[in-house]
Amino acid sequence: MKNLLDEMNGIFDVAAGSRITDVITEAIALSEKEERIIRFEFNGVIVSVSSNSDPELIHRDCLRSFSGYIDKNVGPNPSPVLTDEERASDASIAKENERKNQERQAKRMAENEARREAVEAKLVDAPGIDLIDEACWQNNKDINSEGYGGAVMAYAERWARLMQIEIANGKKLEDVAGATSDEADLEGITGFMTGGAISILSHCWKYGKQLQRWYTSK
Repeated sequence: MKNLLDEMNGIFDVAAGSRITDVITEAIALSEKEERIIRFEFNGVIVSVSSNSDPELIHRDCLRSFSGYIDKNVGPNPSPVLTDEERASDASIAKENERKNQERQAKRMAENEARREAVEAKLVDAPGIDLIDEACWQNNKDINSEGYGGAVMAYAERWARLMQIEIANGKKLEDVAGATSDEADLEGITGFMTGGAISILSHCWKYGKQLQRWYTSK
């Protein structure tokens, strides 16, 4: 079996990365072969199928369960047609989920804006980035002026300046690099982007080699 793994207490585990439609098909085939109900867990939902389960209806109700429209138990023989009450309930829950999602997005935006304002206020009177190779820095800025590259450069400069503040206050780079990296991340920086920023800083910034050693030793 490709998708169904070990069975414990009558419920199969599912292989990571499996598609729900593939798991349903495999479970129905196993049910027919073993002449019994097959149960598996997928994203917290317990799905039961028999040899005569309709895979499309099982899939429909799995999606409804994932969305919180129904409880966490699906199958083995869902009703082919949803009642007016069920459709109305699904629509109401979908609307409430969307409202909550919009609230979460608004909250994240507000938090991000507050973080940005705090960092900008901290940097407003702080020295600029202390470069050892201005031509190197300008060349990288010219190459990475927009989009992905622009975000890396903005993050790198912000991060370096925040570390400089801490170093000027007597702290070691190694002790502040991690926290200031988080503080400087206003763009949603990935690990790969962090590596790119460190590579640039290692060649252009006063403390770049020290930063590179810190990162490599982590």
